[in-house]
Amino acid sequence: MIHSLRLFLTHLPLLLSMLLILGCATPSSPPTAEPAQIRPKNIAQEPSQLTQLDPSQFPAYSGLNQSLLLALLSAEIAGQRYAVDLALEIYFELTLATRHPALAERTTWIAQFAEQPEIALDAALIWASQATENPDAQRAAAGLLLQNEQYLDAFEFLYRFEQLGGGSNYTLLASSMIDSQQPGISDLYRLLEAATPHPETPSSDYTAALALLSYEMGDLNQARTHIQATLSSDPRHLRTLQLQARLLRETGELDQAQALLSRALTEQPDQIHLWLELARTQLAARQYEAAEASFDQLIQIEPDHPPAYLALTRIQLELGEYARAEQTLLRLVDLDPHQDQAWLLLGQLAEREDQTQQALHYYRQVGGGQALLDASFATLRLLDTPQHTPELLRFLRLKQVQHPELALELTLIGEYRLRSEAAYQAALDWLDESAQRFPEIASKSELLYSRAMLFYFLNDLSAMEAELREILHHEPHHAQALNALGYTLVDRTDRIHEGLLLIQRAHALDSTAPEILDSLGWAMYRLGRYEEAREYLEEAYARLQDEEIALHLIHTLMALELPEEAQTLLDRLPASQPASADLEALLDQYPELRYAQPAHQDNPSTSPTE
Repeated sequence: MIHSLRLFLTHLPLLLSMLLILGCATPSSPPTAEPAQIRPKNIAQEPSQLTQLDPSQFPAYSGLNQSLLLALLSAEIAGQRYAVDLALEIYFELTLATRHPALAERTTWIAQFAEQPEIALDAALIWASQATENPDAQRAAAGLLLQNEQYLDAFEFLYRFEQLGGGSNYTLLASSMIDSQQPGISDLYRLLEAATPHPETPSSDYTAALALLSYEMGDLNQARTHIQATLSSDPRHLRTLQLQARLLRETGELDQAQALLSRALTEQPDQIHLWLELARTQLAARQYEAAEASFDQLIQIEPDHPPAYLALTRIQLELGEYARAEQTLLRLVDLDPHQDQAWLLLGQLAEREDQTQQALHYYRQVGGGQALLDASFATLRLLDTPQHTPELLRFLRLKQVQHPELALELTLIGEYRLRSEAAYQAALDWLDESAQRFPEIASKSELLYSRAMLFYFLNDLSAMEAELREILHHEPHHAQALNALGYTLVDRTDRIHEGLLLIQRAHALDSTAPEILDSLGWAMYRLGRYEEAREYLEEAYARLQDEEIALHLIHTLMALELPEEAQTLLDRLPASQPASADLEALLDQYPELRYAQPAHQDNPSTSPTE
């Protein structure tokens, strides 16, 4: 608050001069013709509308009357008493009422100080529209529009600023618009191309912006023309050198790109952006050791540049230099302990060396995002026995609390582990407990679907149907839920026709999914329509060589009295010990079929990431 007091005390002379200016500017009018009283209101809650207005439509500003003067004094007193928000509200009201550039300027700075970007932008636009010859006003409006990613509007004020001799920054404008991936690149190019730069403006900034925009538009010939023009006037223009190197790299001219960057680095050896481009070019040429040296040089120039450490690590991994990669990552996490990707890679390196406990330690450090999910799957893989399940669930619960935005995904990882152990009731309890802890996930279709599958395994078909119908109530086009409910009705009940209708709805939404084709084929089999069943099941099996689909097809072939084809398909199934319950049921029904079982064969569990 000391800064806010200093802000207002510093501008106290401005207030006095403003009173004089505004007083002189007041047009003569009858004493009774006073405007409405200014009443502070919660401006921050109102939508910003001024950015949609044409500044030329703003009315001419008027001066102060008794009411406005009182409001201005109130604003200054509020500021001196640290009530910056109140002062800002009053100043903004005064700006709207008078359109005076001095008030608009003051409102702009106070709004920025108070971190009210919408008010700052609105005030700056009024300031710039009323003080068209003031370069500071044009620059402030352009800068705030840039911050709000209103790039085409920003060009107008940036151009005015440049025409007033204030300098240009068209390259920044073009780069910002490209980096934001907003539409309108070609519109900005046309505006720039039609502009006439001030004679004292360096032409390199103007042509560099055109080069960037034409490259982004895919007009490489035009981009080369603008690049040549830029480097002719400024051979050291950094952004254009990067662009030219990228163009050469993308067209396969790697030697020329390296030569260009090497020459540039001779003149600008401390430019990390040039080192980055050189390293990328060396990577494209598969010159891994040279790229590693370039990243080393980059890190020496800027030791606190995390992306360089990660890029260097990936090169070291590519070269098989695992010990050096680990040291690079450890340097990175010392620099920034919140580098989730670094902790994840450290865990993977420890796993590679069979250092399970060390890997688990590193995975526990991962903070959030996709890296946390990857670390959770890795933890699931390392804690791969039932006795480790409680430890895994504790890890997942801790991460849920730390990162509630990932509560659903972490919940489903725990459910997968318990379900893979056939601990169906425990898995259901885990889901329910998570839903109680994090109510926002309770109605998510993924959680409801998992509950439905657990009820299926628990043979509680009515509860399963209730969960699936809850999904369909909110998402009637949920193909997975339609298929699951339809298949269950076909396979486990006598409501076959009802189930078929649901499966057909799922098939209309996704006609290529093998699981839906399998359900459709099995429904046809249950209805005795064997030829149609065969057609759907063969298509399903062609898309996914799954045992369940194969068994459905074998049943169908036997019903069509094609035992040789059924035996051929059975012979192609991977032998497993013990045989699945569905396979045992098939062999009991058709004892004439022969299934060669090995004496022993491990049946590894499927990874949830596969």
